[in-house]
Amino acid sequence: MEIAIFGQGEVVIRFIDGHGQTLLQERLVVSGPSGVQALRYVPLSIGTVDGPADVAPVLTSLSNSKQRVTFDGEKPARFTQRRCKAIGCSATVSRDAARGKVPAPTHRGASPEPEARVLRGGFTTVGEPAMDDVLRAASGRVRGRR
Repeated sequence: MEIAIFGQGEVVIRFIDGHGQTLLQERLVVSGPSGVQALRYVPLSIGTVDGPADVAPVLTSLSNSKQRVTFDGEKPARFTQRRCKAIGCSATVSRDAARGKVPAPTHRGASPEPEARVLRGGFTTVGEPAMDDVLRAASGRVRGRR
């Protein structure tokens, strides 16, 4: 499938499976002179740990209201709705996807809002409790060499 982006700005596209779950998200940034255009070719099947999965692209956001995006030369909503039907999405998932309303991607085993900690010396970790000890130890060794 060809994604064409006309105009500067950021575009976020999520790729959903037949259940409406986001398997992949891409953030594309286009910059340049006025009238700039960008093309991106993407497959409509991605590899997962469970094997290949057919996906439907969903345009979830544009940062510039003057920007225009097409999927294989069509308006994203129309292409998404047709693709959702082809991969077996429910009518509700297809309707929501055509409107750009799909869930954000989640990481297997990760909490939706991981706890963030700021350690001595300004180091930050996110959702990695075991890293606290590693960073403290590394920070201590550096200070001890002075």
